[in-house]
Amino acid sequence: MLLSVGCGGRPETADDSIRGEVKVAGSTTVLPIAQEAAVEFMEANKRTEVEVQGGGSSAGITQLKEEVIDIANSSRELQPGENDGTIVDHKIAFDIIAIIVNPDLKITNLSRKQVKAIFTGKMTNWKEFGGPDREIVVVIRDQASGTREVFDKIALGSTSDKPVWCVPSAIESASNGVIREIVGATPTAIGYVSYGYVNKTIRAVELDGVSPTIENAAEGRYTMARFLHMFTQGEAEGPTRSYIDLVLSDEFQEEVVGQEYIEVKKVKRQ
Repeated sequence: MLLSVGCGGRPETADDSIRGEVKVAGSTTVLPIAQEAAVEFMEANKRTEVEVQGGGSSAGITQLKEEVIDIANSSRELQPGENDGTIVDHKIAFDIIAIIVNPDLKITNLSRKQVKAIFTGKMTNWKEFGGPDREIVVVIRDQASGTREVFDKIALGSTSDKPVWCVPSAIESASNGVIREIVGATPTAIGYVSYGYVNKTIRAVELDGVSPTIENAAEGRYTMARFLHMFTQGEAEGPTRSYIDLVLSDEFQEEVVGQEYIEVKKVKRQ
């Protein structure tokens, strides 16, 4: 019996010929998608095993180049020097980076200029924004994070030639989930996470008066957004190809990816 996932639906029956191990690592933003796909894939294909880990986009790309893993999850594009022409890009979703604060902080909107001033340490007290007379606690991703790279580029205007550094006192975290926990537990904190991690423990603020919603990002009004990727060394084959096909299937995109991200086929710019 055949496993058919490449033409628009998740598999209902398994193909006994699909067998083997798929190792996946990298972006914590892509992690929930990869984990759900792994569960469904192994349920449909009893002779396969999918191992999924986080570690950050840069770590995943390094492991892929070293042939330690089969798929590198990434929340950023490849950097110059990372691809010798053999890495293949599979765009699997479109994501939003949301700036978040503690729900008790009565700040609902920040301009791009204010965001840059906060994260670079030029403005350090919430009273400068109409908030309490309290020091701002900045929480950021670690340097291996693709989310941090995109945030630094879009929000801070950082480039490889002219890097813009966050305030030295910023708290660094290796995952979206930990940033959410820190901001949710710290009344004066501000940070940023992937849209899929926003819940009631924190609050996403508007950027230049625009909310970080799927609709606004899809239509280009909210610009702090990016594609999510699964990279492979060469064309994916065997169970690796079938696993990626599942992630890209219409049903998985709609029922899983589309709940917290934007389905890749709905984004016109590729």
